[in-house]
Amino acid sequence: MAVRNAEFVAHYEEVHLQAWRLALYLCGRREDAEDLLAEAIAQAIRNIDKLRDSTRFRPWFLRLMRNLHIDHLRRRKRQLDVADFGGDQIVWERLGRYPTISGPQRRTEVRTVFRALDRLPESLRLPLVLSALEGYSVKEISEIMGIGQGTVKVRIHRARKKLMEFLGDDFEVSD
Repeated sequence: MAVRNAEFVAHYEEVHLQAWRLALYLCGRREDAEDLLAEAIAQAIRNIDKLRDSTRFRPWFLRLMRNLHIDHLRRRKRQLDVADFGGDQIVWERLGRYPTISGPQRRTEVRTVFRALDRLPESLRLPLVLSALEGYSVKEISEIMGIGQGTVKVRIHRARKKLMEFLGDDFEVSD
């Protein structure tokens, strides 16, 4: 038991920040993200023996967490609108790791982008977030979401297209 827990801790320390950010993106609220992450950790500890290749811990754990989130959504039968439930606080929490964002105009633009991002259905939002904000490869996203690489590419393309529709023609994308 102690060896199994030590093994889990070693792997989890490498993925903790990514898992926390994914939980925030999935749930939209800090409290829900904490609950999801705690439940995922508990389930992962119970099932660590089922992981055949320990180098695959990250996609295994993130997929487990995503599946738990889907289960929660099915039980609630509705998806929360982040903008109505403290979205501004979460937006700035999400942006805490982007030090290049500054100035009131830039903050307004970023807030607009995140609000539009939150309007995307999760099936499109998640691959886009994992790709554009978290830097995961198409292969990694495929493993996390349990879908084919071609499907990931299509969803990212559709998400970008839909995001630009939400933002409108007047919105400029700049570095």
